[in-house]
Amino acid sequence: MGLFDRFRTENKKEAAKEAQTRREEDERRQIAEKQRKEHEKQSWPKIRPLSPVRVRDGQGNERMPAVLEDPLTEERKDEIGPMVFEPKMSSDAIRFLPIQELIFLLTTMETFQKEAPLQDFEGNRRIVYNEILTRLRDAKRIWVLIDLTTGYPFLDHGFALVYSDERYAHAAAGILASQFRRVNVQVCGEENSPSVAGFFELLYYMGAERLLLDNGLYGARIDRAQIMAPPNVTGGSQPPMNPTLNFALCEFLSEIRWPVKYDKRDMILQEREARMWALIRSSQFIVPMRQEGPAELVGDKLRLGRETKLRFPMMTGPDGKTYLPVFTDGPEFARKFAHEGWNGASFQWKDVLSLIRERDGLIVNPLSHKAVLTKERIAQMETAAALQSGGLQG
Repeated sequence: MGLFDRFRTENKKEAAKEAQTRREEDERRQIAEKQRKEHEKQSWPKIRPLSPVRVRDGQGNERMPAVLEDPLTEERKDEIGPMVFEPKMSSDAIRFLPIQELIFLLTTMETFQKEAPLQDFEGNRRIVYNEILTRLRDAKRIWVLIDLTTGYPFLDHGFALVYSDERYAHAAAGILASQFRRVNVQVCGEENSPSVAGFFELLYYMGAERLLLDNGLYGARIDRAQIMAPPNVTGGSQPPMNPTLNFALCEFLSEIRWPVKYDKRDMILQEREARMWALIRSSQFIVPMRQEGPAELVGDKLRLGRETKLRFPMMTGPDGKTYLPVFTDGPEFARKFAHEGWNGASFQWKDVLSLIRERDGLIVNPLSHKAVLTKERIAQMETAAALQSGGLQG
């Protein structure tokens, strides 16, 4: 083949490649235009109330759900919104968008998909979601809402609330406070504050496996496990971990300590209390104790001498009565008694009950949940459980 023939062949290949590119570009534009027309009657998403619950205070005054200011102008929505009509979302095109604009795109895709299917919805959604996930994983600082009634992150319909900007967190806290919620903004990732990784580990022990990023603005639902794997606990005998119980405690206590009225509140409280008690009765707890006299460890059990005595601490409750403190996991026990010379022993619920004969009941996690379980209430719930299982005849 001569030199000119080689040039002609290469030119034909280049021309064919350019023609293929033009065809693909025309096809992309046609799909984008088609999808735009299918959704032309839909408007861009708007900010919704942070909390949809309409509550009343003790005097019957109603507090309406409030809406935060939309962080995106209509002009900006018109600029970035059409990206959802592209048949193939580009990672490069969204890499430098602020996180609220990313969540806006995700919200738009999910909203428009319900009206008319978007091409490669799952793949395009994954691209946007993964970018949001990466931002959250790599964040140097985040802001969270702490529920002062439980000492744990605030739960909104089962989701822990996380914010990418301090302004967003304080604005959300203000709305919740107007509805009589007791919450506080906490930063993670600064000196003398919890680390970002430490917060996500706390969510594991709390049992909060779902979180809402920037709730009250354009919010994204995130699975905690996609941010951080569960703590790697290995070895022999391990202290109890009760994330499901911690979650149930938070949900019930936060609700019953919320001084408001709303439709179906009594039913919700009954359901949450029943779930909490069922988990309490099936859980193991850490109980602080000291031994006076000889003892030896046989396997994972402590064998006591004949003259050995065990001492258990006492705490005074808000009612002035005496209670035995018990803990749902190691981090809870470590808040106080682990630093005061007490050992932590693991007890089943039925064995815990044998330790309160000379006390007025229990306090579960006295430095966070402060859940007071009186002897009378324990007896009521034990009787109800026995009746339900057929152990007692009513």
